[in-house]
Amino acid sequence: MRKKPSGPALTDIADTTEATADPKAGNAKYVAAMIRNARTIAERQAAAGDAPERAETAALKTLLSADGSLQDLNRALAQAIRDGNAPKGTHGHLSAVTQAELGESNPRYLARLKETG
Repeated sequence: MRKKPSGPALTDIADTTEATADPKAGNAKYVAAMIRNARTIAERQAAAGDAPERAETAALKTLLSADGSLQDLNRALAQAIRDGNAPKGTHGHLSAVTQAELGESNPRYLARLKETG
């Protein structure tokens, strides 16, 4: 499940920040880098479309042997974990979701993780 803000909302925040940022501020280079990063993440999300969320939903349905929305299924998994009843395969699912998120937000770090294995 994508972290919020995502997609167009992330781009809007980047645009607003860029419009209001003081280019003479001590942290101007940092702010500019964060704006570029936000736009790049939004571009990757747009390119991926809803495929990551569909894949996560399908994986959760299989893991939980249940049906529902992505949000409802994530809530059910969280409750199972809190109750000490995480289904077999939970660690693998969470690792896959984290890797998918890193693929959008920080693919260079994901590549380094895979290299060091």
